[in-house]
Amino acid sequence: MNISARCEYACRAAVELAGHEHKNAPRTATSIAEARGIPEKYLVHILLQLKRANVVRSVRGAQGGYLLARAADTITLYDVMAAVDGPLLDPLPVSDNPDEALAPIWAAVSVGIEAVLKGVTIRSILDGSKPVDMYYI
Repeated sequence: MNISARCEYACRAAVELAGHEHKNAPRTATSIAEARGIPEKYLVHILLQLKRANVVRSVRGAQGGYLLARAADTITLYDVMAAVDGPLLDPLPVSDNPDEALAPIWAAVSVGIEAVLKGVTIRSILDGSKPVDMYYI
């Protein structure tokens, strides 16, 4: 499984916003991009996708920018990844004529990956802690 640059940047942006969550002051795309090494033009599109998925919200005006739409401990890596890349392994790797023996394996892999990603919150990343009941595939 490859993690796209878009997904990596979305996760970085969410962690950056979580780090300023207690201030309740919006962060501009420019400040997020500079703090996390994300190309700003690319980040604007990513933030729009995260906004549509209710991961971030925007504030208009001169003092506007972006905030997390929910508490950092309720936003998971799965939420962020699904917002920018869509569902994992959907469709299956070869959807034109799936092999009867492999299709259930890919489905199980997808479920396992989803479970791990749903167990990792943005808060746990920011705090550097491991999620509860995390297992490795």
